[in-house]
Amino acid sequence: MEKPPALSVKMDNANVIGICGYHKSGKTTLIVNLIQRLRKEGYRVATIKSISEEFSIDREGKDTWRHADAGADAVVAASVNETAFILKHGMEIEKIVEILNRTVKPDLILVEGKKDERWIPKIAVGEIDLEDAFRYDDNLDEVIEWIKTTLKPFSDISSPSH
Repeated sequence: MEKPPALSVKMDNANVIGICGYHKSGKTTLIVNLIQRLRKEGYRVATIKSISEEFSIDREGKDTWRHADAGADAVVAASVNETAFILKHGMEIEKIVEILNRTVKPDLILVEGKKDERWIPKIAVGEIDLEDAFRYDDNLDEVIEWIKTTLKPFSDISSPSH
């Protein structure tokens, strides 16, 4: 597949966009639509879903849970079709972005939530009022163009792995 056209540089060292809105405002639907459209254009997209309450992908009694319960700081569940890293502590969004950029190397990382992270440019969905956010109102084409002119592509980000 041919590499997508370069995204223009407007931010320093970032390939992250936040999608923010109140509960049931359409954030996930917008993210799914963005992923589908951008993937068709050849972009690599990763997502981060911010969850405000306590959450665990692991379940008591499962082997992975037993590993962590015994004291493992990290557990990896690996199969032929999926790999899940389970870290037994929360992590700052900047660290998650760094890990994604080093491992997956996406052109774009979409973050659902994190409206208070000032360093992340945002798209506002629904009734939420966010200063400096791009407003989504069934204008998917405009949102995609805004993303392309707002982000610095991963290939231009300087990191030790490049």
